[in-house]
Amino acid sequence: MLYNNYIAMLSKISKCIQKVPANQAQVTVAARCFSDKGVIKADQQSSELAKTEGYMQFSKSPTSNFGDLPRGEIPEPLKYNRPFQITTLSNGIKVATEKTATQTATVGVYVGAGSRNDTLATTGASHVLRQLLTRGSQGYSRQQVNDEVMSLGARLHGESGREQSSLGMTVFKDDISRAVAVLGDAVSNASLDPAELEILKQEVAADHDNSHNDLQYTTLENAHFNSFRDHMLGQPIKGEAEQLGNLSVDDLRQFQAANYFGDNMVIVGSGDINHEQFVDMVNNAFQSVSKQATGVQANSEKAIYTPSMLFIRDDEMYNSNVAVFYDAPHAKHEDFYAFLLFKHMFGSYRIDKHAEHLNDVKKQYNSMHALLGDLPDVTMAESHYFPYSDCGIFGNYFFGNEVFTRQMNYCGVCLPTIYGHYLNDVEVVRGRNHLWNSLLNIESNQAINKEVGSQLLSVGRRVHRSEVAARVSHFDAYHMKHLAYQWFYDAEPSFTSWGPVESVAVNGSYKYFKINTMSTVTNAHHSLFN
Repeated sequence: MLYNNYIAMLSKISKCIQKVPANQAQVTVAARCFSDKGVIKADQQSSELAKTEGYMQFSKSPTSNFGDLPRGEIPEPLKYNRPFQITTLSNGIKVATEKTATQTATVGVYVGAGSRNDTLATTGASHVLRQLLTRGSQGYSRQQVNDEVMSLGARLHGESGREQSSLGMTVFKDDISRAVAVLGDAVSNASLDPAELEILKQEVAADHDNSHNDLQYTTLENAHFNSFRDHMLGQPIKGEAEQLGNLSVDDLRQFQAANYFGDNMVIVGSGDINHEQFVDMVNNAFQSVSKQATGVQANSEKAIYTPSMLFIRDDEMYNSNVAVFYDAPHAKHEDFYAFLLFKHMFGSYRIDKHAEHLNDVKKQYNSMHALLGDLPDVTMAESHYFPYSDCGIFGNYFFGNEVFTRQMNYCGVCLPTIYGHYLNDVEVVRGRNHLWNSLLNIESNQAINKEVGSQLLSVGRRVHRSEVAARVSHFDAYHMKHLAYQWFYDAEPSFTSWGPVESVAVNGSYKYFKINTMSTVTNAHHSLFN
């Protein structure tokens, strides 16, 4: 109704302006600016713009593309990719390089194993092993390794995940060979000293004790458990604190034998690197790594998504943490790129940026921001998509005052469900542009290195940013609406609430929560919001 009144008002303005007495040039300009039938012909002295412009700012014709690129087109900078090369060694290790014009370089070792491949008896083995690898080898002590890293002015980094683990170094480009040698020695000849293991277990235990300070990370870990209760994929990446003390060097050696082998390993170099020379370095440093596993990899069966409710009550906390997650496509699924777009459509929310200083929060283009802006003590939200080899979850994390715990659970199901019935092109265009910007922001050698290694392990090839951008450029509101209906409408999400959640926990029926996945723009199934 507001839009129709706005158009009617502009129509009256248009008619009035064209009736104002003026010379021929003035009439031509007025017609050019406000006519919806194209330019009215005038004498040859009229502006050249009047001969070519068909629609102007105040045209009554509906806008068709909101100023976006035509469907299938991508921004010019995304059409260019960095030089990329890949070679497979005789022992199965994939060696890849992506060239950048920088003075530093990053070397990363990526293994297709993580906490998923732990067992209940050896929970935390993948995380502990990844850290213990750099604490001494058969040829170097821990102190000698640290001295070598410091002498290079390098930075040693690593990451533990559910299906992938990584170890890397960022060095000056002239020190690449020494970085490869350090990492090769760590992976191939790790001593796995029992004394160092005991020290590391104390450090990881302290990390567990401090994990409650990272509210979002801890909530997402709980959300994984809530979604995959019957599989190790749902167990914490760092393992269970109670079981950590039972880990032995033999457990770590068995894990390494089952997962650290050539066909399951990728080594990536990013920076000003010569590919052939880099391949020779890796071949020399990692030649002792076997091609096949010498042990049995655990938990290769498919992880089954289990929709559940999980309430972790802590009345000493001031704020609640809420995570609402849906079953989602795995990394090789045909809808994978659409869910990448969904992630950027929902985006992230911060009250100081998206609500606190606005007169009317509902006039934002992001519907999630407009929805959360009416909840004055919901301070942040973040959209997450976790695709794995055979499953995935997608959803949102919310943080806010305990008074709004129910409403935060509602926000997690409201918008995904409504998207299944109504979604306009503005949301899709905004999310697509945000995704394109994020692709352009992957510029550091470490970020490039991580992206290459992760892709080669998960999908077996390099997916350049131009391909991602091109795939996303073909999605429109019609396509995304039908995907939302398929995955979100009348679905069964998992609800995870942590903090002073007593007011929500009393509504223990899953039906009370699930009914909100059938809410649309025309009915009143909003049991969580009222």
